[in-house]
Amino acid sequence: MDRTGTYTVVKPCNDHGTTTLREHPRNGTVHVVEYDDPAVEDALSNLDIGSVVRVELRRTGRRGNAWRAESAQPVDPI
Repeated sequence: MDRTGTYTVVKPCNDHGTTTLREHPRNGTVHVVEYDDPAVEDALSNLDIGSVVRVELRRTGRRGNAWRAESAQPVDPI
C-alpha cells in the first residue's frame, strides 16, 4: 500500500529515526521508521513540530502503522 499526501509533523525525528506525521484532511497518524535514502531522511529529520511536508510513503511489513518515506518535500507556509 502506498500513500502520497500532505502531512504535519507531530513528533520530530527521534534518536531511533522515527518521525510521527498527521495526514490531511483525515487526521490519521503515521510513523515513518525507514527512509528511501539519506536525502529523504535528512529532509524529514530537519523538520520541527508543526512543519508541513509532502511525503510519498510505502508501508513496511504487513501489520502496524510503520511506513517508509520514499520522498519528502517541505511545504512553504503561505
